[in-house]
Amino acid sequence: MNYNFMIMSKRKRIYNPVTGRYYTIRQRTTKFGRKGQIKGLWKPPKKLMRKSLIDLILGK
Repeated sequence: MNYNFMIMSKRKRIYNPVTGRYYTIRQRTTKFGRKGQIKGLWKPPKKLMRKSLIDLILGK
């Protein structure tokens, strides 16, 4: 088992203690940038809200 890959894939954000914010890290090298670069501010994934059948019918 490749343990280096498992350790590298867990690091998706870094914390800046001065600003108190998290930043996303590029996971792989692409034509737009190299692996490990800071892409921007990290945001938690949005929770998908499931709509009920009644909400779909009424258009809420």
